[in-house]
Amino acid sequence: MNIQNVESSPEPAEEAKPLSRAARAEIMGRVLGMYFGGKLDKELSSEIERLIDACEMSNTAKVGVGRLAEGRILAVIGRPGAGKSRSLERQFYTREEFAGFRSEDSNCRLISVKAPSPCTLKQLGNSILVATGYEIERDLKENMVWMLVHKRLQKCGIQYLHIDEAQHATETANKLELKKVRDTVKALLQNPDWPVWLIISGKPSLASFIEHDIQLKRRARTVRIEDITFAKHAQRVRGMMKALVTNATELTIDPADEDRILPRLIHAAQGQFGIAVEYVQDSINEALIAGDIMMGTKHFASSYSSRSGCSSDANVFTAANWHEINVARALEDAQNEIEVEENYEGAESAAAKKIRIQRSQS
Repeated sequence: MNIQNVESSPEPAEEAKPLSRAARAEIMGRVLGMYFGGKLDKELSSEIERLIDACEMSNTAKVGVGRLAEGRILAVIGRPGAGKSRSLERQFYTREEFAGFRSEDSNCRLISVKAPSPCTLKQLGNSILVATGYEIERDLKENMVWMLVHKRLQKCGIQYLHIDEAQHATETANKLELKKVRDTVKALLQNPDWPVWLIISGKPSLASFIEHDIQLKRRARTVRIEDITFAKHAQRVRGMMKALVTNATELTIDPADEDRILPRLIHAAQGQFGIAVEYVQDSINEALIAGDIMMGTKHFASSYSSRSGCSSDANVFTAANWHEINVARALEDAQNEIEVEENYEGAESAAAKKIRIQRSQS
C-alpha cells in the first residue's frame, strides 16, 4: 500500500478563555486604584498649602485682627468629570495636616460633605452636622441648624470644611436665597470664636457665586480645571491609557487602533480627563470579560455604547463622522431615533389596517 506524504495543517490556536469573576475583580481593583496626577495635583497642593499657612498664622497670632481673624476660601472649579473630587480626596488622604481623614475618633481637623441635590441651606447644614458625628433627633429651624454647625465645628476642633458639588446650594436659589447662602458662608469665615477655612468644589457656575460678592471674592483663591484637547493633551491621555493597560493588566493595546482611538476618546469624554480615564477602565473590563488579550476599538465602542445608549451608527469609536457627534446628547438622540421608528411603524400599521377594512367592505 502506497502511503502518500500529506502536509499536516497547523493546530488551530487555542482561543483565550474569559477570566473568572474573582480574577477580573482582582485586576479591575488594580485598574480602578491607579491615580494620575500632574499639573492639577501640583496646583492643588500649592493652594492647599497656602490655605493651611493662613490658618496656622491665625492660630499662632496673639491677637486675631483683620485678615488674621478670618478664614479663607479655596474654590476648585471644573466641569463634571474633570477630576475635581478625586484630586481633592487624594490631597486630603495624603497630607499630614489632615491625618485621620474620614477615620472615626481621629480628631482630624478636616471634614468633607457633598451638598445634597436639591439643596437648601438647612439641608446643607444638616449634612455638615452629620459629618461632625451629631445625631439629628428632631426637625430644627434653619437658623438653629447653623448655630449648631458653628458650635459643633468648634467643639470637634474642625477648622477646614470641604463642600463638594457646592453648586447644588446656589444654582436653583433665587436672589434672596443666594444672599442667604453668601451670608452663611461669610459667617463661617468671620466667626470671631472659631473661623473656618473653606474648600468648595463644583461646576463653573460657582465662579459667579464668588465673583458677584466683593467680600467673598477678596477672601477666595480659585483653581480652574481646563478641558483637555487633542492638540494640547494627546500625549497625556496616551500615557494614561498605556499606564492603565500595561501596568495594571496583562493586556496590550492594538497598535493598529491606538492612534485611531485617541482623538475619539477625548471627544467621547467631552474634554474631561476624569471621564477619559473611566472610558479606558470600562474598556479594559470589556476586554477581560471577552477573554481577549489585546484591547482595541471594539472594546471602546462597547463601553461607549453601554454608557451612552447610542445607536451603532452614532458610536464615536466606529462612526466615520465621529467628530460631528454631540456626545452630550447621545442618549437623547438614541431615544428620538426609537420614537421616530415607532411612530413610522405605528403609521404603517394604521395604513395597513385601513386597507384591510376597505377590502373587507368591498
